Amino acid sequence: MKKKFGKKYSRILVRCTNWLGDAIMTTPFFSALKKIYPWSRVEVLALPYIAPVFENNPNIDKIRVLKRNRGVAGLIGSIKSIISPRESDYDLGICLPNSIGSAIDLKVAGCGEIVGYDRDMRGLLLTHKIPVNKEVLCYHEIFYYLNILREFAGDFAPEDVKGLFSDVSGATTASYEIFLGRTEKNNADKVLSELGMDRAKNFVIGINPGAYFGSAKRWFTDRYKRTVESVAAACDDARFIVFGSEKERAIGAEICSGLPGKAHNLCGKTGIRELFALISECSLFITNDSGAMHAAAAYSMAEPQPTVT
Repeated sequence: MKKKFGKKYSRILVRCTNWLGDAIMTTPFFSALKKIYPWSRVEVLALPYIAPVFENNPNIDKIRVLKRNRGVAGLIGSIKSIISPRESDYDLGICLPNSIGSAIDLKVAGCGEIVGYDRDMRGLLLTHKIPVNKEVLCYHEIFYYLNILREFAGDFAPEDVKGLFSDVSGATTASYEIFLGRTEKNNADKVLSELGMDRAKNFVIGINPGAYFGSAKRWFTDRYKRTVESVAAACDDARFIVFGSEKERAIGAEICSGLPGKAHNLCGKTGIRELFALISECSLFITNDSGAMHAAAAYSMAEPQPTVT
């Protein structure tokens, strides 16, 4: 199977994952994909709330926002895409999620060939099936996505990419990549200034007390509050920004209470790109398991993330 993928695909469409943290963990995949197929136009198909993750990414030529017809119209469109051949708009579609729906999305988009893990009863929709075994399932999610490339295009990868494919320890050297624009960085600096923070004088600490699955993945709010109060008492220059969704606004208010001028509640006040930019300004980030946690990891890895002008 590997030799087949040595040919020159001109257009590749990648169906992205549906969760913020998962999407950030796919960014090493896109870097490796572009190195293997530098001549190809790489596009990503993503849900509206995930698409911002890939803005300014030099490894992606276009972001397509996924819009599905609901109800009967959506069902009919999916059935037609499966049973009716159509002219290919893309030479290759790569399915990162495991769902049958993501494979259907690539069929609807007009991908001549579709590759992905042989899971969730979607084998008939895949022209190239990647086997799943216990070894792959035990690896970090970064390697789970990179393994798709290793299986179908590993023979054609440059040496630095082959190093990522060697084993799971090789994959751990891969860095998440979130590319901020100069305007985004400047706007983040402006927000800090409006909050009375100066990175030259203050130690900026991000607090992320929320998580999508609620209390099952959250540290207790009172413990976040005690942590913030203890650090504030020990370090007069410490300043805190509490991040989260609108649903976490009350949690943020509780954590910030009693610390006027030092702790600021931005829950529900930032979009994804502004969240990324502000996280990049933090010297420390205290968080639950969440998408924001992975964004913070992108700025704590060995290679600093470049700013796009």
